[in-house]
Amino acid sequence: MKQHNLLFTSLSGEMLGGGQRSLLLLLERIDRTKFRPFLVCPTEGGLVEKAEKLGIETKIIRMRSLKTPNIFSTAATVFKLRRLIQKENIDLVHSDSPRQALYAILAARKTNTPLIWHVRVSTAEKKSLDRFLYSRSRKVIAVSRAAGLRFQDYDLAPEKLVVIPNGVDLNQFKPTHPDSKLREELDIEEDSILVGTLGQLIPGKGQDVLLKAAKKVAEQAPEVKYVIVGNGNTSYRNTLEALSAGLGIKDKVMFTGYREDIPQIMSCLDIAVLASTTHLEGLSRVIIEVMACGKPVIATDSGGNPEAVEDGRTGILTPPGNPDKLARAILELAADANRRERMGEAGRKRAEELFSIEMNVARIEKIYEEILCPSM
Repeated sequence: MKQHNLLFTSLSGEMLGGGQRSLLLLLERIDRTKFRPFLVCPTEGGLVEKAEKLGIETKIIRMRSLKTPNIFSTAATVFKLRRLIQKENIDLVHSDSPRQALYAILAARKTNTPLIWHVRVSTAEKKSLDRFLYSRSRKVIAVSRAAGLRFQDYDLAPEKLVVIPNGVDLNQFKPTHPDSKLREELDIEEDSILVGTLGQLIPGKGQDVLLKAAKKVAEQAPEVKYVIVGNGNTSYRNTLEALSAGLGIKDKVMFTGYREDIPQIMSCLDIAVLASTTHLEGLSRVIIEVMACGKPVIATDSGGNPEAVEDGRTGILTPPGNPDKLARAILELAADANRRERMGEAGRKRAEELFSIEMNVARIEKIYEEILCPSM
């Protein structure tokens, strides 16, 4: 059987968020007897380093933002991509953002190389661009039904769209006893309830809403403490730290910055929170990883979150931007260890049934084969 050359493009060369982690999991597990992956990123960073350790050839090609188009810069980028596609005899391109997909479509026109566009958020930046990319893509993979709904108003070929949820490594993310040394590092006493949120520190992820809810929780349950994990916008982090001080809960909140030991962090949590205030969430990787670790989740009822969290069974859904209802949910779970355990067990089972990385990779590889070997 011929080994097909696949070109992957990423929005960032850093391990910026869930999209990059999802791509890395695919690159780690893709069947190398059938597919030879190449990777293009706009910058150096952790994703590039990890891909190179896997023996994947990577190339840095900067791609200017679509918000500030420049005809000369665009032409140069398209030329570099086209030359790479031709030089490496690329059979298929797999892009994970509108920007990369647009450049790749323009580059692959002369070679008629098919493209898969992987849609990870639920709201379009620009509808006209969505329509163009959808029409030019051979397949569009949406990480959730909510992400796929962004195309519902277009008179486009529905057979192009397939929903494939993100996958999680169930051997890496699994129920384990809390790491006592890590809890000590996080300054969490044995009788404390630890609530954690993990993700980029950017407006829209809702860390500010969690802090406002924490103030309300502290009035009834002073034993509840919080850990906020992730890097991002420096000024936003400063705002969050100032907010925690202004609310009088600075001693209850720890900002860890970027951490590599995410499964260990999750093992220490009693409750996980994703308080996103936007509808952009396609299918939060953090939610399915936390569920795989056997932890209950409180998430906002937006984007693809309801497709991951079964309200009342694996966690609790709350309205976006509502610290009162978020506080109430935290208090409910903080007061009921048995309920937290039941929800955690149900979350692990749901992760096993729907979100295994093996299932994710197998479904994506099947799409590659359908495009590249239609007679099979």
